[in-house]
Amino acid sequence: MNKIKTAAAVAVAAITCIAALSASPASAVVVSNPVNSYPNGPLSGALIGGQQTQFMGETFTAPITGALTNFQFTLSNSTITSLYGAVYAWDGSKPTTMLWQSPVISGNGVGLLDFSPIGLNVTQGQKYVAFLSTYGIAGNSGTASFGSCLSFSGCNNVNSNPYLGTLVWSTIFADTVPLPTPGQTQSAWSSANHFDATFSATFTSAVPEPSTWAMMILGFAGVGFMAYRRRNNAALRAA
Repeated sequence: MNKIKTAAAVAVAAITCIAALSASPASAVVVSNPVNSYPNGPLSGALIGGQQTQFMGETFTAPITGALTNFQFTLSNSTITSLYGAVYAWDGSKPTTMLWQSPVISGNGVGLLDFSPIGLNVTQGQKYVAFLSTYGIAGNSGTASFGSCLSFSGCNNVNSNPYLGTLVWSTIFADTVPLPTPGQTQSAWSSANHFDATFSATFTSAVPEPSTWAMMILGFAGVGFMAYRRRNNAALRAA
């Protein structure tokens, strides 16, 4: 009877613990630059004089290990037909590996652009780049000013956040490789230390799934119960 009561108590404790862990929200960290109306660009959807700025974004370092669940940019005076958002690993001068890309969305007249990636995992201390792009969209047209934060235009927080890098961009020329391409040399992106994008990113810490906690807790409970049985059997033999 005592063994049954002990097993039941262990099971109840495990279930209670699992329920508590399931209800516990993951912690979130937000890194951002202040919103500033200084127009950088243009971000282009059509060729302008033989060249086209098709990528504009912000580099950053992951403050925690977990998921990047949201990021935002701003556009003004936009007539771009369509664009998309993306996140890549960053080697210090250019993107390397694509981690997430949004579907193509309308860019015409849009102010705040809000993206909510799913399954975009990052590692604390690693460098990444989030950007807007018109690259590869057939029949695109128009231009847009890219919202940025300029240090000598009244935005005093440029690069003050240790997790934020700088505003970066890439302009397409005939011989330019803007994104990782097998067998080709990719050009470094341009950047300016006195610029930041009006950018915000939300990171959520990794939390084990309830099923994982359940297996761990029940495993420990089983080990404890076996130890209890051994001690109980040893006491009976000694008696």
